[in-house]
Amino acid sequence: MGTNRGNAKSILRFLVIIVAAFFILSLSLPLLSYAEESSCISCHTSLKKLIQEIRVIEASKPKVEASTESEGEG
Repeated sequence: MGTNRGNAKSILRFLVIIVAAFFILSLSLPLLSYAEESSCISCHTSLKKLIQEIRVIEASKPKVEASTESEGEG
């Protein structure tokens, strides 16, 4: 009788794991399909767009002039 109870628990545990995995996958699949279509994902993962944005940011920064004072005592 003890082995039947142990087998039943293991079968029940297995079924719970399968059901939980099914729910997790069913909840995440719509998010994955949205992520493929999202402009945020395509923009943030595009190396070409990233380089272009960095160039625009660097060009918009004010130019810093070199100091006319020299280092040392004085």
